[in-house]
Amino acid sequence: MWIVLSVACAFGNALWTSLSKSIVQDISPLRMLTIFRALVSLLLVVPFVIYGSFPAKLSFWLVVAAIGLLHSLRWLVIMHGVKSDYFSTYAMYNTAPLFVLLLAPSVLSERFGPQVWAGVLAITMGGVVFYRTSRVSVHGLVGAVLTALVNILCKVGVEQVHPAAFIFLMQGSSFIAFWVAFRLLGEKSSAPGAIRWSEVRRIAPLAILSAAAGIVFMYAISLDTATRVTAVVRTNLIFGFVLSYAMLGEKSDWVWKAVGTVLILVGTAAVAF
Repeated sequence: MWIVLSVACAFGNALWTSLSKSIVQDISPLRMLTIFRALVSLLLVVPFVIYGSFPAKLSFWLVVAAIGLLHSLRWLVIMHGVKSDYFSTYAMYNTAPLFVLLLAPSVLSERFGPQVWAGVLAITMGGVVFYRTSRVSVHGLVGAVLTALVNILCKVGVEQVHPAAFIFLMQGSSFIAFWVAFRLLGEKSSAPGAIRWSEVRRIAPLAILSAAAGIVFMYAISLDTATRVTAVVRTNLIFGFVLSYAMLGEKSDWVWKAVGTVLILVGTAAVAF
């Protein structure tokens, strides 16, 4: 079941990411992400009310706060990197499964043999080939490490509360971090009070898809290891390739992306089975 959920999460993430490409042309990334996280958090209130609980452990709330901060910092770093070098940033960002494999044993009881190592390496190589670059992006690597830390902490947190409740706490803390960054870094003319209904209408469908994908991801990671779920979710690159071709007509570098797809599929099979 965790494999199905991970692939479903990958598809959902690829779909809302593809749909967001036209929106970020008109709305600044920080502004868009602040509104986006606010809408996602609102959508997740209902499952939180149904399944929510408030653990008394201080360590749990420190995990939630850390996830919110790291999750927000990740996207700010990635956005900054994309402005200078789109391809190398995303190529390096997709090394996240390798960092989870390396870092998870220090926090979680996750140990794997040669097959999973080979699978993760194949997925990582597939992500790099996908974007056809040999350059190293510091922003992309930092984003990958932050993603690994977020996913590892999600595994820690989701073991203490219901998955549908934990995703609300994660997104809520992330929204608070984005809102603070928005107030500190955003233009005065783009203050939260000036948010327009037209922006909300455009971003709302993305928020719905992201909220659903987030719930599915938390269920998946509650059923299996952070390492394997993170690796399989990288199939979002394949879905993104297909959706970009079908929806946006993007046909460039399809040979490299086909090679990357094969590597990701082979790696996913090794990790999952």
